Amino acid sequence: MNCGGLRKLGSLIALLLNGCLTTSCPDVGCAPPLTLELKAEQWVAGEYVVRITDSERSFECRFEKGAGDTAGVVERCDQLSGDRSLVRRSVLDDVTIDVMHTPKVVSVSVRRDGATLLDEKLKPAYVKSYPGGPDCGECLNASETLTLPDEDS
Repeated sequence: MNCGGLRKLGSLIALLLNGCLTTSCPDVGCAPPLTLELKAEQWVAGEYVVRITDSERSFECRFEKGAGDTAGVVERCDQLSGDRSLVRRSVLDDVTIDVMHTPKVVSVSVRRDGATLLDEKLKPAYVKSYPGGPDCGECLNASETLTLPDEDS
């Protein structure tokens, strides 16, 4: 190959590398993979325990509601088994728990002062998204809403 051919090849490589280097992804992360929202027509005062179990891990999240409370603050989520953590937060009257992995099936039970209020098995329908663009990685997200049954106060 002559010098002209080497220069063209070098220019082509430089263009390709430059193109790769200029493609940048914004610093946009994925939302939590699974969001569980607990709703109640009226939260009855007491200690609530939400147990979340899938084939690989199990958690219990605890919070208390007092008479007249409008927001349930999750005090802690204890990991009973498995290797990943759970993030939790509370929004107005609803309690939201973010699961930081993508279970295919998840069991959710809610107890208040030891009495079972809800026991459901869910199969989340994850949706793919690309918040940073199609070349910047894929996110899987699902959201499930569970409503506690009405109770006579």
